[in-house]
Amino acid sequence: MNDILWTVGLTIGVYIGFYYLQDRFKLSLLNPLLCTSVFIIIFLCVTQIDYEVYREGTKLISFFIGPATVSLALPLYEKLPILKKYWKTILSVLLIGVVVHALTIAGIFLILDTTEQMIATLIPKSVTTPIAMAIAQSLGGIEYLTVVVVVLTGVLGILIAPPIFKLFGITNPIAIGLSLGTSAHAVGTTKAIEYGDLEASVATVSLIITGLLTVIAAPLIYELLTMIV
Repeated sequence: MNDILWTVGLTIGVYIGFYYLQDRFKLSLLNPLLCTSVFIIIFLCVTQIDYEVYREGTKLISFFIGPATVSLALPLYEKLPILKKYWKTILSVLLIGVVVHALTIAGIFLILDTTEQMIATLIPKSVTTPIAMAIAQSLGGIEYLTVVVVVLTGVLGILIAPPIFKLFGITNPIAIGLSLGTSAHAVGTTKAIEYGDLEASVATVSLIITGLLTVIAAPLIYELLTMIV
């Protein structure tokens, strides 16, 4: 009981703290998911507390991953008019995005010669955190390392995207929303809000559908990559 109190309390407290700092200073690098993960890792190393103690204590938080994933159906339903209007463009781009994502991981792993567990950990790097953790866990990956990679992917995406939009003169709201939602998931969707309502709506739809496509494709991608590497 004591482990639950301090682990959950610490995790939520640190998250709220970084959430406030990001909201105050508007810095992408202060992303609460990323900073909380790094803080907890450093804290466990410094205090030499066994990771399993922390993991057992925070199972209460992990329990809500399932409901959080299911709740994504609500914004998808709310954005149905957007999906109906642009469904061909959205689905084609998202399918291409999933394929490119798989090929990118394959290339990285061929170069680095990594383990099957790392493949399972990094396959869901481009989907929103609740879905990514569920995928990593089902494939035998390290779900908490997946969280760090997911957040890094999102932060990197929103740092790179604006210069690319400017360089290539990309102003189409559908293109902006799709690219941010597909490559940078929830972090990218937050960035899309700064561009406009349509960009944010398309980013939300692409975020959710990318997650669904990855859930379906992840086992196949994992099998193919483990055969290659």
